[in-house]
Amino acid sequence: MHQERLFSPKELSQTVGLSVTQIRALMNEGRLEYIAISAKTRLLTMSGWEKFRQTATRSGDHLAQHVGGQTGSYSDMQTVRLPDMQTGNQ
Repeated sequence: MHQERLFSPKELSQTVGLSVTQIRALMNEGRLEYIAISAKTRLLTMSGWEKFRQTATRSGDHLAQHVGGQTGSYSDMQTVRLPDMQTGNQ
């Protein structure tokens, strides 16, 4: 049986190119699945990220999510730089 790697919000943010703040916001909004290890520890999986990516996709191959007036695209694990949800900085 294959066990999936668990990522901290920081590790996933570095892997997919979003800020830690954006990852945590998606988790808090219930849009990004996570595993609650304890009250303070929440870990993520790549399959959870892929589920989010599929639900946030406008076209079949790309994530085209309108965030704060900016459009980002995501395909084949390429880094996407979207504005930070709190500061608006990339």
